[in-house]
Amino acid sequence: MSVLSGQVFLGGASGVSTWRRSVAIPALEAAGISYCNPQLPPGAWTPAMEAAEMLAKDAAEVLVFVLNGETRGVATVAEVAYYLAAGRPLALAIADIPPGAVIEGHAVSPSEAADLNRGRLFLRTMARHHGVPVHDTVAAAIRHAIALVHSRAATLTLATLQQILDEIRFDA
Repeated sequence: MSVLSGQVFLGGASGVSTWRRSVAIPALEAAGISYCNPQLPPGAWTPAMEAAEMLAKDAAEVLVFVLNGETRGVATVAEVAYYLAAGRPLALAIADIPPGAVIEGHAVSPSEAADLNRGRLFLRTMARHHGVPVHDTVAAAIRHAIALVHSRAATLTLATLQQILDEIRFDA
């Protein structure tokens, strides 16, 4: 899938996570929904890729963000907060960092886990405030994303209305 296309953007920290390939992509393909998978191998992402990712997020109808125990997800916390405040359609899966977690080969100290989990708690609270459900599993978040895409397909947008009006011709 091209980085610049897709009805659903599969966001969240990447690293060695497999949720896109094992859960999200099969479900989206089964539903006939296009997606943008920005995941690259560990260490391959560069700041120069940020512009392409921003365009893909802007173009997507629904944004999926997963914060699980596989990555710290600090940047993802900021991104999700931004998109919540912007009112974008979101499907979220958030899990806390468990005690004794090891991320990318490094033990997470209790104080670091507490800081990371405070960010997750903030997102859950902000999502609730904005009426966005937070799911415990990736599968549930993807089902929600599919439902959001289907509900948006039935909505007449200003852009669609403008396109319809542009096609109307009157004989003089």
